Amino acid sequence: MNVVVIIACLIVIVILLKIFDNVKNKRTYELLKQFPSPSTYPLIGNLYLLCGPLRNLLPRADKLFEPHDRLVFWCSSIPVLLLKKHDDIMTILTQSHDRDTLGFANEWIGNAILTAKYEDWKKSRKILAPAFSSQMLSKYTDVFNEKSSALVHKFKEVVDTGEVIDVWDHLIKTNIYTIVENSIGVSINNIDGKGEKFGDAAYEALENVVQRVITPWLHPRFIYQMYLKITGKNRTIEQLYHLPTKILKEKMTDYENGNYQFDDVDSSKLIIDQIIKGGMHEASFTESRMSDELLQIIGAAMETTALNVCFTLLMLAIHQDIQQKVYEEIIGLLADDEKLTPNHLFNELKYMEQCIKETSRMYSQVVATLRRTHKECVLKDNKIVPANTLVFLAIHWAQHDKDMYKNPFKWDPEHFSEEAEQNRPKNSLLSFGYGPRSCLGSKYAMMSIKTQISYILRNYHLSTNVEEFTYADLHVDIAIRSKIGYPIKFTSRQKSHQ
Repeated sequence: MNVVVIIACLIVIVILLKIFDNVKNKRTYELLKQFPSPSTYPLIGNLYLLCGPLRNLLPRADKLFEPHDRLVFWCSSIPVLLLKKHDDIMTILTQSHDRDTLGFANEWIGNAILTAKYEDWKKSRKILAPAFSSQMLSKYTDVFNEKSSALVHKFKEVVDTGEVIDVWDHLIKTNIYTIVENSIGVSINNIDGKGEKFGDAAYEALENVVQRVITPWLHPRFIYQMYLKITGKNRTIEQLYHLPTKILKEKMTDYENGNYQFDDVDSSKLIIDQIIKGGMHEASFTESRMSDELLQIIGAAMETTALNVCFTLLMLAIHQDIQQKVYEEIIGLLADDEKLTPNHLFNELKYMEQCIKETSRMYSQVVATLRRTHKECVLKDNKIVPANTLVFLAIHWAQHDKDMYKNPFKWDPEHFSEEAEQNRPKNSLLSFGYGPRSCLGSKYAMMSIKTQISYILRNYHLSTNVEEFTYADLHVDIAIRSKIGYPIKFTSRQKSHQ
């Protein structure tokens, strides 16, 4: 009898809470009725419709999103408005700067510049911005050249052998080494041997965050923490944090012991310096927060650059005519052993930049971003997005809009010719965001990508056993990835012209 009473009381409490919620959020729910929504269930919501293996998430999402430019999802009892038209996305990006991940990413990547809410994000941006100034970006060029040269040397093991290799492992390692050295001014080899494991852990982190989002029973934090322990994934999180935590502690120890100094007037603008200074001057920058900042900077930089280079190389290997144009642009600008300068990376290699942007459009490093509206936002057709609503901005789908791009599912650098860009709204490419919360490291990424592609194409002709790369070959976590890897065959430039 007692059990029956308890269950009855719980049911009554749930009903009363629902009634209270409906009264409290009456306007929000009324406004959301303007937008279509899949069938939903109390407590569960309807996000379960995306549940399943990540490898096939993209076709499931396409099937669900395809008929609609706007769609309301329910994450348990929390409404999420999906928008995938450029005009709608720009309305939200320009009016709402607060990002809210519902805490789903906290266990894996913490709370820092990529995931923090607006007030915390402003502090992060102020602290980190000097490390991405034009002056500092110019100083990073030496490391870009050095690591790209080492990458070319690595590929000598397979050049002219006829072997087709997946270039991902080489690219992710190169980009870990590059961002770590540019972050702290010290080679990763002088820290420990955990760099490669960090890349594996970062990849697993992104998959696990998305898997949690589309798996409703993993939403409650206490259940998810139990799940992490039972599955052993908490050890992967420890592995993920090992590198940034070790880097930070060693630098802070050096500073405390007087072995490493900087001051407010004439200090290095390295990322690690800015983070440590932030800890000195900003109370909210605890040691844990500083570690989160370093983790997110290193993780984001290595992933975005490695993915773009891999996809761009694969596209150039498939599209031989375009590869030849990029190669001719490079050799028309640089002598055989000439290093790239900041001017080359900022102002030259324009056709290569078109290829990089097209890769970013087709295979976006950020599939979507989230915003929490702090006020009502009026869309172009006068429909109103309620205040305090979580909005899912579907960047990948916006960048495959046939109204924006002539052949949205074809990789074509002419999508970013000067003429094509003039015929589209400004800021149509949203892979690095827009507005105040746009990616702080977008110029850094472009410079790094240009350097790596320049070194590779100057030395090697690329081909592949992939005749056509299709939409079906993609899978998704936070970024778009290739199911079949990035298979490339390298031939020395001298032999490729014989």
